[in-house]
Amino acid sequence: MTKRWKGISMSTAALVSGLTLFIPTAPYAEFYVFKKLITSNNAIQVTQNLLDNQQLFLSGIFAILLTFIKDVVLAWTIYIFLRPVNSSLAQLAWSFRLIYVCLAVVSLFNLVYAFQLVSAPGFQMDLKSEQVLQLVQARRYGMHLAYIFFGNYLILIGALIYNASYIPKILGVLIILAGLSWIMHGLQPYFFKEYDFSWMMVFSISELVLAIWLLVKGRKINESLITA
Repeated sequence: MTKRWKGISMSTAALVSGLTLFIPTAPYAEFYVFKKLITSNNAIQVTQNLLDNQQLFLSGIFAILLTFIKDVVLAWTIYIFLRPVNSSLAQLAWSFRLIYVCLAVVSLFNLVYAFQLVSAPGFQMDLKSEQVLQLVQARRYGMHLAYIFFGNYLILIGALIYNASYIPKILGVLIILAGLSWIMHGLQPYFFKEYDFSWMMVFSISELVLAIWLLVKGRKINESLITA
């Protein structure tokens, strides 16, 4: 029985998923642009950084927008690749990733407003700075909420991978651990402010491991041998 969905084969889905996971738009924005410009809770310093580096800040915003497009593609292709294991669970996982994207898009508008405010003339610097910092922090808190849904998405696809006959179970375990780490990271500013869960983010490298496997092995899977 062929395993195609709207004309897309599992091997093609694996190839697209693997390549998409390697596109470093999010690391560029989060770990280079925003980490460089949003250095502290000093409102005046943050606002001055954004004012002096408007093009860099804007490039980070557009990199995140590209990341959201990538997320939608991944939700689709991973669904196709894992659908033979359990179609309902794969669709639920797909839904969680789309919810994550929606929440992340809403959060990103805070940075768009911050960019507009920084660029706008006629504001006192201290008043502008406080508003800019509030927008930056609002985006941060919104993203942490989104990470909870992203973590649940990873746990679901990790469970599907673990139960798939055509994927090594260790990949499923690693993705589940990555999902748990994202959930704890998302909950931290709401319930665990005194704790540091950053060490758990080492498991996020599991997504890179999955990308490598999809490119090397996943795209070579013989669909006719898989039983739905």
